[in-house]
Amino acid sequence: RGGRVAAAEGEGNVDFAYMLEVFEDRAGAVGKGAPVESIHVDGAEVKFVQGTVFTVKATGLLNKKGAMHFLSANTEEEARSWLNGFEVVPDVAVAWTGKDGSDLRR
Repeated sequence: RGGRVAAAEGEGNVDFAYMLEVFEDRAGAVGKGAPVESIHVDGAEVKFVQGTVFTVKATGLLNKKGAMHFLSANTEEEARSWLNGFEVVPDVAVAWTGKDGSDLRR
């Protein structure tokens, strides 16, 4: 996408942005309803917590500064897929080791 985006620390140009859209439920996402929230994940920190839970900490450039989002997948395999997906986004740091020392890559 092209355009100008008002940033928290001034105004910046954005040529392309990776976004995570949050919906109330699966029906809203599939039915193309309006998202509850849109999160720019450029430069985010993604961390595995435990089980199927991971966090996405957004940067302040295009989001509320340091906004932390706790997300849960249905299965560990699905959580692993999410983290794999975040790894291909430029400037996103992914931590695979949970707070209990477990590693989701295994």
